[in-house]
Amino acid sequence: MRELKILSETESLHEGRWWEPMLDGRVHCYLCPRHCHIGDGQAGFCFIRVNHGGKLYSLGYASPPALQMDPIEKKPLHHFLPGTRVFSLGTAGCNMGCSFCQNWNISKSKTDQLHSANIPPEDIVALAIHYGCPSIAFTYNEPTIWGEYVIDICRAAREAGVRTVMVTNGYITREAFHDIYDHVDAANVDLKAFTEGFYGRITLTHLQPVLDTLTWLKHETNVWFEITNLLIPTLNDRPYEIRRLSAWILEHLGPDVPLHFTAFHPDFKLRDKPRTPPETLHTARTIALDAGLHYVYEGNIHSGATHTFCPGCGKIVIRRSWHDVLENMLLAGACPYCGYAIPGRWTNVHAPLKPSALQAYEKAASKYDALNP
Repeated sequence: MRELKILSETESLHEGRWWEPMLDGRVHCYLCPRHCHIGDGQAGFCFIRVNHGGKLYSLGYASPPALQMDPIEKKPLHHFLPGTRVFSLGTAGCNMGCSFCQNWNISKSKTDQLHSANIPPEDIVALAIHYGCPSIAFTYNEPTIWGEYVIDICRAAREAGVRTVMVTNGYITREAFHDIYDHVDAANVDLKAFTEGFYGRITLTHLQPVLDTLTWLKHETNVWFEITNLLIPTLNDRPYEIRRLSAWILEHLGPDVPLHFTAFHPDFKLRDKPRTPPETLHTARTIALDAGLHYVYEGNIHSGATHTFCPGCGKIVIRRSWHDVLENMLLAGACPYCGYAIPGRWTNVHAPLKPSALQAYEKAASKYDALNP
């Protein structure tokens, strides 16, 4: 467990969920498959779930050090409100130990190492509306570990007609899964590899819980989700592994779940590997398409494989450049050439806010003008 600085009696703490006391004064956190047993004054592996006086608290609640407006395609989500902006936030910490983490400056930090404002859930929604974002993304670090904050933002967002997105490693327990995902509209799950060896050595976790999360999303929720696979030279980019990953997705999730192969760049502790060659992504995409997947994309490189192609006639129906949508030709979610229905969430179906409610949210957002996402 992680040792904490002594907590001030006046420090604001938010009591966590998904835990139980132990006879020896420790607490058992069962939010994620690590099942940390946390001693008094200590934090779990994620840094931000702490035992204070025999109770579990979340230091990530209402304390986001990262606020930004992003294209929804950056998450990446290509079949969810394309061409729109998403109000994105993250906290500190992570429940995985990836040596290649591309957001390590916050995911490997403690809350007291980052500057953050106290922003309650309703004000996150107010900021999203203020900046014209139809959705909010929980991203940058692993949002599962601040699930209490996620749920409360989702509840406020749903009342205001704003969608919500989890950008996640998928490492969550069955006990917590529905508590969080029953409130969420969309997700991108980072399937980091398709071998237990990679997960054990490179992420300090296990593969099966992530596969379980993907099957639960498919068969037990209405969440729109897509999958990202970051290809790291020599570690998870072998054609045999790509074939197995693609075959598993086809069998357990079906052909219509979008799959994004993205390019690695050296970062954090994994600096001895080269950048992913574009040819590796091209090969992976060909393998996945040949396996029967309908929507396979390439990311972190300039490529024509960021476009959405109709499986029915093969024509481009959404044209993109990097994270920008250049042309969206879908008609009511269908191909304009052959009528093939393209699965996704193409419009925001929530009712628009009443003028009085919009004014209230604008007033709330004005408190944070200095943040200027």
